[in-house]
Amino acid sequence: MTKLNIWLTALLLLNLSAAAWAESPPKTPFEQGIEFYNNEHYSEAYKTLLESASKQNDQAQFLIGHMALFGIGTEKQPKEALKWLTLSASAGNPNAQSYMGTLYLQGDIVKKNEKEAAKWLLLAAENGVAEAQNNLAHLFITGQGVEPSAEQAFKWFEKAAEQGLLDAKLSLGLMYEQGLYVKQNYQKAAQLYQTAAEKGAPQGMHNIGMMLLYGHGFEKNTEKACNFFTTAAKLGFQDSIDNLNLLIDQGVCQAMSINSHNTHSMDNDFTPF
Repeated sequence: MTKLNIWLTALLLLNLSAAAWAESPPKTPFEQGIEFYNNEHYSEAYKTLLESASKQNDQAQFLIGHMALFGIGTEKQPKEALKWLTLSASAGNPNAQSYMGTLYLQGDIVKKNEKEAAKWLLLAAENGVAEAQNNLAHLFITGQGVEPSAEQAFKWFEKAAEQGLLDAKLSLGLMYEQGLYVKQNYQKAAQLYQTAAEKGAPQGMHNIGMMLLYGHGFEKNTEKACNFFTTAAKLGFQDSIDNLNLLIDQGVCQAMSINSHNTHSMDNDFTPF
């Protein structure tokens, strides 16, 4: 049960009599397990969800697999995690399918198999998992487990970006900036980078800085470019640190500390235009 549902239930109970409360149906083991998990009682959650997982509840199987994989409420159990995630994914659980794709791509607890990874990621992507859509797009860029296809990469990056995934927005912006499969469009690229920058993604800040530095889509503005590089550098983004040091040596940017935690030395709206 989600926190939202718990809150709504609490509101309804204010108007119920004690008799009505007594007649409320008991929570299922799965609901109880979710409540334990949300309240960070992970050991109890694991034990309770295991009961549901054993009864073919694919959501419980996914959660047990997740917990066993990362050692939440139990010690890390890679083989146990693989067992439950495979069962859940085979039953059609999109999140488990996404996990299986990643596991086959990484090759840590199962033998690396790029075609198997692509198979599971495609299933998860078609079922709307943004992370799987993004990972699948990267496979189409690199040709891992699939035939390389900029068209397919663009398609899946776009779907993931529409769900708000920052990495997908950055990749989509790069495709627009470089004119990869789509007509080159600096305006759209900058808008996607800006969205990521506003969410605190240093890669987005860096990319806008590069566009400003070289005048891609609008007039060159080295001052703003330096500001973007500085903010990304303060967040530890190495490419911006390298760029900033080079530009300082060239006298383009002013020397300033990049060790500060203050990341607001530039326009707060991140607008490059």
